[in-house]
Amino acid sequence: MRKQLPVICVAAGIVLLAACTNDGGQQQTTVAPQPAVCNGPTVEISGAEPRYEPLNPTANQDYQRDGKSYKIVQDPSRFSQAGLAAIYDAEPGSNLTASGEMFDPMQLTAAHPTLPIPSYARITNLANGRMIVVRINDRGPYGTDRVISLSRAAADRLNTSNNTKVRIDPIIVAPDGSLSGPGMACTTVAKQTYALPPRPDLSGGMGSASSAPAQPQGAVLPVSHSTLNSDDTTGAPVSSSGFLGAPTTLAPGVLESNEPTPAPQPAPVSAPVAAPATATPGRAPAAAGAVSAPGRAP
Repeated sequence: MRKQLPVICVAAGIVLLAACTNDGGQQQTTVAPQPAVCNGPTVEISGAEPRYEPLNPTANQDYQRDGKSYKIVQDPSRFSQAGLAAIYDAEPGSNLTASGEMFDPMQLTAAHPTLPIPSYARITNLANGRMIVVRINDRGPYGTDRVISLSRAAADRLNTSNNTKVRIDPIIVAPDGSLSGPGMACTTVAKQTYALPPRPDLSGGMGSASSAPAQPQGAVLPVSHSTLNSDDTTGAPVSSSGFLGAPTTLAPGVLESNEPTPAPQPAPVSAPVAAPATATPGRAPAAAGAVSAPGRAP
């Protein structure tokens, strides 16, 4: 046992020396982001489409504000946060974000004190389970108990209020476009394959939506009553003098048949009868066909 003791001490000394050499003589390597582990079903979420963007050099420096120090997150793969979310509709002091972009409350963006700019994160409403991807392009909030400020569009999609608790999970975008990080656990991001239409301008009250041009109407021609035909398959007589060719009522005792009603024949006109001649007193009537001799008294 005494002979083995020096060997053990020497081995322990070698390991300790190697550890000291690695800490002091070599630079530590960056730990690769750990892949997101999913233990449940995968869901597809929408929102801002993550794409690779270089970091803004002026917006990713450690800073102090109101006597408090803020250290920028260097490894978002190991970062997650939960807390109350704020909603902001306007940029205080100016209309520019920390990234130098114009602030637009209708974009799916957010402000965070320490996450890289620009970067992406999955925001989960812990009250209703809704999730959305936002783009971090601004700093804040400050002086409150809020952990993130959501644009009006993002807050509306999540259905959050100023008293809603959310969870922040960063999404890391590699130069080749692949996604990783805590925000990709059990999640796939929906790809937008079409351009969104421009938002309507509502500054004019009812907006600037133009109404469709009226289609020209064709000329209206008069309809002759004599050309109206009945669609009735019973063959009932139709009088053209009715309203829009409506069939008239049959006379009592007349049966409806499939045979067309013959046109009425005109009644024969009898010849006029000659009035009988009036006999003269004292004179016998002449026989029919008798001719009186001239110059002879009857």
